[in-house]
Amino acid sequence: MFFLKLFLSVAILLGAAETAKRSPFFGALIIALPITSMLSMVWLYWDTQDSARVSEFARDIFYLVPPSLLFFVPFVFSSRTHLSFWQNFIIGTLFMVVAMLLIKFLIK
Repeated sequence: MFFLKLFLSVAILLGAAETAKRSPFFGALIIALPITSMLSMVWLYWDTQDSARVSEFARDIFYLVPPSLLFFVPFVFSSRTHLSFWQNFIIGTLFMVVAMLLIKFLIK
């Protein structure tokens, strides 16, 4: 079962990356869907049959989506800042991690 889950998950992510090569918009559309969350919820329920655990997992995802959007901020402004891809990546990651840590302390 592990390999089936791995194959399906990787196939969706690689499919989105390949789509983005041809059309950034449609690649982004696939990734903007909560595919990883949906797959993770299915796999979690499949493995545990625990609806309460899935609900708690979904709640935590709900709270963490807004801070995760901060990752994209440096890329949105990269035409003005002229930072490299990796600089934007690191800055976006820092924004996201700091915001997620703040959320963690606020919801506990």
